[in-house]
Amino acid sequence: MDGLPRSSTARRLRARAGHAALVAVIGLVGLVALPGTASATGTHTVEPVLNCYRENPDGSWTVVVGYVNSSRTTVDIPRGPRNQAFTSTFASLPPTSFRPGTVNGAFTAVVGLADLYAGARWVLDGYTLDYRAAASSSQVCPSSTELPAQGNGSGPAIGLAAAGVVGAVCVLRIRARGTAGGRDDA
Repeated sequence: MDGLPRSSTARRLRARAGHAALVAVIGLVGLVALPGTASATGTHTVEPVLNCYRENPDGSWTVVVGYVNSSRTTVDIPRGPRNQAFTSTFASLPPTSFRPGTVNGAFTAVVGLADLYAGARWVLDGYTLDYRAAASSSQVCPSSTELPAQGNGSGPAIGLAAAGVVGAVCVLRIRARGTAGGRDDA
């Protein structure tokens, strides 16, 4: 062997130091890359907007709702006093994570006349979007407008999770068959 002999203890210490440095770098990158959260200083950064509405034959309205996030980072506002939809039938529709910039069609809601007169609205980050009042200054959705699906966009995430479960089951079954096949050969 050329050079100085290296002890296994020294190699292990160097390997551990390398792993610790890697973990520290990954942790630091993770902290820097975390999206921003809503400010508790009282400044409002996310404002709801009524993109357009459509009157339905039964007298209800389909409202297309978006938002403007004036910060440069994603803002998370959980459901509660700073992120509430009224009446209670709409409580689960608004998102809780808001990307920077203007987002049109974050969700839709079919609002009946009773809901409109009961004050159907979205309270977000200190702003109130009253659908009935906002419609007077908003535009009617053109007939060619593709309305987003009613809901908060969790459908694709649920679909991906289901596909992951199905994939994992398939992999486990294939492995089990491979193991069983190996036993038969023995």
